[in-house]
Amino acid sequence: MKHRSHLSAKQRKARSKLAQIVHEKGFLRGTIVTMSRVCGKPNCRCAKGQKHVWLYLSRSEGGKPKLMFIPKRYEEMVKGWVDNSHKIKELMEQVSLDLWDAIKERRFD
Repeated sequence: MKHRSHLSAKQRKARSKLAQIVHEKGFLRGTIVTMSRVCGKPNCRCAKGQKHVWLYLSRSEGGKPKLMFIPKRYEEMVKGWVDNSHKIKELMEQVSLDLWDAIKERRFD
Protein backbone atom coordinates (compact mmCIF):
# COMPACT_ATOMS: atom_id res chain seq x y z
CA MET A 1 0.00 0.00 0.00
CA LYS A 2 1.20 3.49 -0.80
CA HIS A 3 2.23 5.92 1.86
CA ARG A 4 -0.53 8.44 2.57
CA SER A 5 1.49 11.30 1.04
CA HIS A 6 1.44 9.50 -2.33
CA LEU A 7 -2.36 9.32 -2.42
CA SER A 8 -4.32 11.76 -4.54
CA ALA A 9 -5.94 14.73 -2.80
CA LYS A 10 -9.33 13.18 -3.57
CA GLN A 11 -8.28 9.88 -1.97
CA ARG A 12 -6.87 11.60 1.14
CA LYS A 13 -10.03 13.69 1.56
CA ALA A 14 -12.32 10.66 1.25
CA ARG A 15 -10.24 8.63 3.72
CA SER A 16 -10.13 11.53 6.18
CA LYS A 17 -13.92 11.96 6.07
CA LEU A 18 -14.36 8.22 6.48
CA ALA A 19 -12.07 8.10 9.54
CA GLN A 20 -13.78 11.11 11.09
CA ILE A 21 -17.24 9.57 10.81
CA VAL A 22 -16.11 6.17 12.08
CA HIS A 23 -14.07 7.47 15.02
CA GLU A 24 -15.91 10.63 16.07
CA LYS A 25 -19.53 10.67 14.95
CA GLY A 26 -20.78 7.10 15.08
CA PHE A 27 -22.89 5.24 12.57
CA LEU A 28 -25.75 2.79 12.47
CA ARG A 29 -26.77 0.54 9.59
CA GLY A 30 -30.49 0.67 8.98
CA THR A 31 -33.34 2.65 7.51
CA ILE A 32 -35.65 5.11 9.23
CA VAL A 33 -39.30 4.12 8.79
CA THR A 34 -42.22 6.43 9.59
CA MET A 35 -45.48 4.87 10.72
CA SER A 36 -48.80 6.48 11.54
CA ARG A 37 -50.87 4.83 14.25
CA VAL A 38 -54.01 5.13 16.30
CA CYS A 39 -53.46 4.75 20.06
CA GLY A 40 -56.98 3.57 20.85
CA LYS A 41 -57.96 6.26 23.35
CA PRO A 42 -61.49 7.41 22.44
CA ASN A 43 -60.88 11.14 23.15
CA CYS A 44 -57.47 11.34 21.46
CA ARG A 45 -56.90 13.37 18.29
CA CYS A 46 -55.98 10.16 16.48
CA ALA A 47 -59.57 8.92 16.92
CA LYS A 48 -60.58 11.93 14.80
CA GLY A 49 -58.12 11.09 12.01
CA GLN A 50 -54.92 12.84 13.16
CA LYS A 51 -52.79 9.75 13.66
CA HIS A 52 -49.67 9.67 15.81
CA VAL A 53 -46.44 9.57 13.81
CA TRP A 54 -43.69 7.31 15.14
CA LEU A 55 -40.22 6.57 13.85
CA TYR A 56 -38.74 3.09 13.72
CA LEU A 57 -35.31 1.80 12.80
CA SER A 58 -35.47 -1.03 10.29
CA ARG A 59 -32.71 -3.47 9.42
CA SER A 60 -32.43 -6.97 8.11
CA GLU A 61 -31.02 -9.72 10.32
CA GLY A 62 -30.60 -13.14 8.78
CA GLY A 63 -32.83 -12.14 5.88
CA LYS A 64 -35.65 -11.11 8.20
CA PRO A 65 -36.68 -7.49 8.74
CA LYS A 66 -36.43 -6.16 12.30
CA LEU A 67 -38.06 -2.96 13.54
CA MET A 68 -37.14 -1.00 16.65
CA PHE A 69 -39.15 1.94 17.98
CA ILE A 70 -37.14 5.17 18.30
CA PRO A 71 -38.19 7.33 21.26
CA LYS A 72 -38.72 11.00 20.35
CA ARG A 73 -35.71 12.13 22.39
CA TYR A 74 -33.39 9.89 20.31
CA GLU A 75 -34.84 10.59 16.85
CA GLU A 76 -32.29 13.21 15.71
CA MET A 77 -29.34 11.26 17.08
CA VAL A 78 -30.44 8.00 15.41
CA LYS A 79 -31.20 9.81 12.12
CA GLY A 80 -27.66 11.25 12.20
CA TRP A 81 -26.11 7.81 12.77
CA VAL A 82 -28.11 6.31 9.90
CA ASP A 83 -27.11 9.22 7.63
CA ASN A 84 -23.48 8.65 8.62
CA SER A 85 -23.78 4.99 7.66
CA HIS A 86 -24.94 6.01 4.18
CA LYS A 87 -22.05 8.50 3.91
CA ILE A 88 -19.59 5.77 4.92
CA LYS A 89 -20.93 3.53 2.18
CA GLU A 90 -20.50 6.31 -0.41
CA LEU A 91 -16.97 7.14 0.78
CA MET A 92 -15.93 3.49 0.75
CA GLU A 93 -17.16 3.20 -2.82
CA GLN A 94 -15.20 6.33 -3.76
CA VAL A 95 -11.98 4.97 -2.19
CA SER A 96 -12.54 1.58 -3.81
CA LEU A 97 -13.11 3.07 -7.27
CA ASP A 98 -9.96 5.17 -6.96
CA LEU A 99 -7.91 2.08 -6.08
CA TRP A 100 -9.58 0.16 -8.90
CA ASP A 101 -8.46 2.87 -11.34
CA ALA A 102 -4.95 2.89 -9.84
CA ILE A 103 -4.57 -0.84 -10.40
CA LYS A 104 -6.04 -0.61 -13.89
CA GLU A 105 -3.67 2.21 -14.83
CA ARG A 106 -0.68 0.58 -13.07
CA ARG A 107 -0.13 3.67 -10.90
CA PHE A 108 -0.12 2.02 -7.49
CA ASP A 109 3.64 1.63 -7.11
